[in-house]
Amino acid sequence: RRVAAGGETKTSTNRTSKRMSNLTLTSKDGGDFKPHPEGIHPACCVDVMDMGLIETEFQGVKKMVNKVKLVFESEQKTEDGKPCTVSKNFTASLHPKAKLAEFLGKWRGRLVTPGETISLEKLIGASCTLVVSHQQNMSGKTYAAIDAVSKPTKKVTPSGTYDPAATRQRYADWKAKQAAPVANAASPRTSPRPSPQSGE
Repeated sequence: RRVAAGGETKTSTNRTSKRMSNLTLTSKDGGDFKPHPEGIHPACCVDVMDMGLIETEFQGVKKMVNKVKLVFESEQKTEDGKPCTVSKNFTASLHPKAKLAEFLGKWRGRLVTPGETISLEKLIGASCTLVVSHQQNMSGKTYAAIDAVSKPTKKVTPSGTYDPAATRQRYADWKAKQAAPVANAASPRTSPRPSPQSGE
C-alpha cells in the first residue's frame, strides 16, 4: 500500500512538472523571412489597403491620421517560387505636399493637380518601376523599402497568388496585439469596495 501511495505521489509530481514546462518559453526571431531584393524592379500594384486611423508624431505633436498601404508584386521570386511583394504606407491625402501625391505623380509621369480626384482602387493591376533598398527597423530586422517609383518600362501582370484577405487579417491581428497592452495599462485595478461601516 505504501508503494501505491508513492505511485500516486509520483504521478502528481509528473503532472506538476508537465504544467510547469508549459511556462518555459523561448523567444523566436520571427523565422527566415527574406525581404524583397534590392535594386530596380518592374512591378505592378496588387492591393490598396485602408489601414484606418493610425497615431503619428511630427515635431513632437501626436495626431491620428488615415493611412493607406500600396502593395506591389515584382518579377522576383521567393524560395517557394511565388512572386515577391513589397509595400509602402502613405497618409491618405492628395495635398500637393503629401507623399502620396508625389508618389503617384512620379508613377504616372504627371503631377496631381489641385481638385483632381483619384480612385486608388484603380491602381490595382497598373504597372510601374520601383527602386527598392534594404533598411533596418528599431529591433534590427531588415525590411525592404520603396525608395522611388517611375513609369513602367514593361508590363507586369498580377500573378493571382497574392491574398488581400490574408493581408488584412494579419494587420487586424497585429493591431489587436498592439492595443492589448494599452488597454491593460489603461484599465484601473479593481479593489474591494469599502463597507459602509468603515467610514471611508
